[in-house]
Amino acid sequence: MFGQDDQTYQTVLNLVDAWRPSQDYGHESKFQNELAEFLEEQLNEQSGGGVLDMMAGGGGGGGNHVVSRERGTSRGDVVVDDIVGIEMKRHFSNSQKRKLRGQLEDYADNYPYVIALACGIDDMDGWREVENKLTQNRGPGIGMDQTQFTFIIKRRENFGEPHDLGGSGGFGDIPGL
Repeated sequence: MFGQDDQTYQTVLNLVDAWRPSQDYGHESKFQNELAEFLEEQLNEQSGGGVLDMMAGGGGGGGNHVVSRERGTSRGDVVVDDIVGIEMKRHFSNSQKRKLRGQLEDYADNYPYVIALACGIDDMDGWREVENKLTQNRGPGIGMDQTQFTFIIKRRENFGEPHDLGGSGGFGDIPGL
């Protein structure tokens, strides 16, 4: 079971990395809707040999993945198969730092994989502070110690560009990769 969950996570992570918001929306919910629609389409497309084959090393589309908005007790912004919880922030700023950390800690009680996704960022220091607190010194354990956190930034200058589904192999928006 864990292997399938890990494969789902890797596929979702690759798709979130490839996704480019079509514009700089004035409200976070518009980014959430756009990402959820993108994931739904890509995870469940019916054509074999497509994007998922390239990104996940096989399997093709046509899945039965459930992509939800504001689901579960933690009300994840976007949730895939109750395995991957995605918390999104629009124009992340210092004032959102404490709230983000609390939300991600709550997600850890509900999902084995958690992606924090900033659509635009105004406070890189605060973002890195939260990232470091949740990703350093992680080891086997229970609760948050078992949750895998990933932090991704979508830069405003890339909004409106085509999705990066071309299999470039890069993780351009994931800091440190």
